[in-house]
Amino acid sequence: MGQISAEITRLPGSLLSGNQHAQNRNGSDASLLSILLDGDGQIVARLWLDCRTHVAVEVRSVGRRLTFYSVFQGADADFLARQALAFGAPLNKTLRHMRVGIVGCGGTGSATAMLLARLGVGQIALFDDDIVEATNLNRLHGARRTDADGMRAKVDVVAGEIASLGLGVRAVPFRGWIGNPTARDAMKACDLIFGCTDDHDGRLLLNRLAYFYLIPVIDMGLAIAPALNSGNVRDLSGRSTILIPGAPCLLCRGIIDPVTARDEQLKRSQPEEYERRKREAYVRGGGNPAPAVVTFTTATACLAIDEMLQGLTDFRRSEGWEWQRVRRFDLMQDRRPGAAHDPDCSICSDQTYWGRGDIDPFLDRVG
Repeated sequence: MGQISAEITRLPGSLLSGNQHAQNRNGSDASLLSILLDGDGQIVARLWLDCRTHVAVEVRSVGRRLTFYSVFQGADADFLARQALAFGAPLNKTLRHMRVGIVGCGGTGSATAMLLARLGVGQIALFDDDIVEATNLNRLHGARRTDADGMRAKVDVVAGEIASLGLGVRAVPFRGWIGNPTARDAMKACDLIFGCTDDHDGRLLLNRLAYFYLIPVIDMGLAIAPALNSGNVRDLSGRSTILIPGAPCLLCRGIIDPVTARDEQLKRSQPEEYERRKREAYVRGGGNPAPAVVTFTTATACLAIDEMLQGLTDFRRSEGWEWQRVRRFDLMQDRRPGAAHDPDCSICSDQTYWGRGDIDPFLDRVG
C-alpha cells in the first residue's frame, strides 16, 4: 500500500550475505522488506527486488494521527505558498504525495474533491455510479445545466473540473459500485478515503475496509429535518466520523442501518427480486428525497477536511483527531458525541480483521 520511489539503490557487496540468506530461506519469489527505526523517531523502509537492489518505500502510520515517513522530495508548488505560511512547507509536500479517495460525488463529495485539489493533494480517486440530474445543480460543484441535459457521470464532471484548475492534481474517475474489482483495487491504494455517500451498503463496505486495510476513512453526513408548516428546521447537523482501529465503527455508533444496507445490496445485485419483495413489503420503500442546501453540504465537507488536517498537523494541539464531531448549524454548536464499542462487534472490538488485507471473499463479505 505504500508508495514506491523510482530510484533504485545498490547494496554494497559486504552486506549481501544476510540478504542472500533471507532470500534462500523464504524462496526466490518472496518479496523482502526491511525497516529501520532511528533514534529520532524516523522510519526508513526498503523493498528488495533481489539480493542487490532495492527501492525506497514510504511508510504510513495510523492511529490518533496520520503520519508519513517519506523519502520523496519535490519542488514547492507556487499556488500553495500561503498555505505553507500557516502549516509549513512539509505539509504541502505530504499532501502532494497523498492519494485520497472520495466515495460519492454529490453535494459533499464534489465539494470535498474541489477543496482537496486546492489544498494540493496529488492524486484524487473519484467513485460514484450516478449521473448529473437537474436536482443536483444546486449543490454539485463543477456541474452545469449541459451536464444534466447530457446525463454525464458525476465522476467525469468533477474530474474534468479539477483538471481545468491546472494545479497539477491528478483526478481519476471510477464509475460504478465501489465493490467492483477495479474500484476496490483503487481504494486499497489510497492513503485516506472520504465517505460522502448516503448509501448504507456503501458505508458498510467502507466501515470494513478501514479496519481490514488500516486506511483511515472519514465518513461524513448532513441531516436536515424541516419543521412542518413553518419554513424552518428542527435539526441541521453536519457530521464527521473517523474510522480506524481504536475508534468505534459506524455500526457501533448506529449510523448504519443493517436492514437498509441489506435492501440496497439486493436492489443492486437482484433488482427483480428487490421489486418483488418490495411489493410484498419485505423491503422498505425509497422514501422522499433528502433536503440539501449547498452552503451546508460544503460546510460539512470543510468539517471533514479540517479533521484530515488535524490528523496530519494536530493544529488544535489536542493529540490527534476526534473520532466524531457533529456541528449543529442551526444552533451554532459543535459536539463530540462519544460511543461505546459493542463488545460483540466483529469489526472494531474483535481484532481478527485488523490489518488482514486481501482475503477471499473481499472483506470477508458476500455480495
